Amino acid sequence: MKGKGKRLLIALAMTALIFAGSATAYAWFTYQRRLTTITKINAPTALIIGAGQKESSQNIDIGEINVEDEAGKKDFVFSVYSDESVSNYKLQIAHTTNIDFTYTVFPAQEQQVSGDVEYVDEDGTAHYYSKSGSAASGKYLNLGSDGKKADDSLHKESYDSYKKVQENAEPLYWQSDEIQPENNSGQGFVDYYILEISWNDDVRNDKETDMVYLTAGIV
Repeated sequence: MKGKGKRLLIALAMTALIFAGSATAYAWFTYQRRLTTITKINAPTALIIGAGQKESSQNIDIGEINVEDEAGKKDFVFSVYSDESVSNYKLQIAHTTNIDFTYTVFPAQEQQVSGDVEYVDEDGTAHYYSKSGSAASGKYLNLGSDGKKADDSLHKESYDSYKKVQENAEPLYWQSDEIQPENNSGQGFVDYYILEISWNDDVRNDKETDMVYLTAGIV
């Protein structure tokens, strides 16, 4: 697929931000660093978000999504891990709403042969992950009455005093309930997740772009 498809740009906490566009249009990424303001959770000091195999989050490549794919969804694996003992934590997804995508997070486990997601590590070895349970429970913090776009309740935290914001550029914030780390023995842990991005038949291929910001924080 060349020059077609919906494009998602993803950024993750504690990594370099990967995005394109004017600083004004996407200024809310700067303000997203104030996690305690938005999420009411502690800034993560020992918690890291990565790709599969605990590799750099820069390896999470969403890129363009072909919404003509009959599957109606696309899955991406990511990890939350620490080399230290960590109490409960929360996940947060912030995203713009130019494209009518649905974002769902599932716990995942690594498989030996095949799975929902294939991840090729930096050495070229394929690893497989499958959803291991129901979707992570949580809620949107600023969902408007239409059930699709954000209201203005977190506008100041996103854009400070800047007012001229197109409605689809107002980010929605989804936050999970508290999550207890798996196999948290006191010497570190790794939890794997699959981010499922799905769409309905009304979504068509064009050159629109959305931005997704994924964070995790200790509570």
